[in-house]
Amino acid sequence: MAESAQDAGQRLAAPEQRGSLHVADKVVVAIARAAALGVPGVAPASATSGLLSSAIGRDLPRASAKVAGSRARLEIEVATVWPHPAARVAADVREAVTSQLARLAAVQADAVSVTVDAVVRTSAPERARVR
Repeated sequence: MAESAQDAGQRLAAPEQRGSLHVADKVVVAIARAAALGVPGVAPASATSGLLSSAIGRDLPRASAKVAGSRARLEIEVATVWPHPAARVAADVREAVTSQLARLAAVQADAVSVTVDAVVRTSAPERARVR
C-alpha cells in the first residue's frame, strides 16, 4: 500500500543535511546592482547614458564579486544624483547590498567597497530669466 506524505516527510533528513547551495558570482552581482539602484540618490542607468563609461559599454551602477561559499567581497561603482551627499549614498548602498544579499541569497558580505564614479543631474538646472 502507498505510504502517506506525512510518513515520507518524517523520514527526510534535516534540511542542512539534504544538499548544498552554491550562489554564483553573477547572481551576487545582480542582487548588488538591484540593491544599489533602490537606494535614494543613486542615479539610474538612464541618467548616466552620456558619460564616457556608458559609451564604452560600462553602465553604472556596476559591480563585481568574489564569492567563496556563503561569503562574498564586492566592489560597486555608482553615480549619484546631485545634490545627494556622496558619502551618505555610499553608506546606504553598502547597507542595502549587505542586507539584500543576506535576505535573498543567504550570502554574508565580508566587504562592500563603494566608489562614486560620477555625479549627475536628473534634469537640467533652471536658469534665471532676464527681466
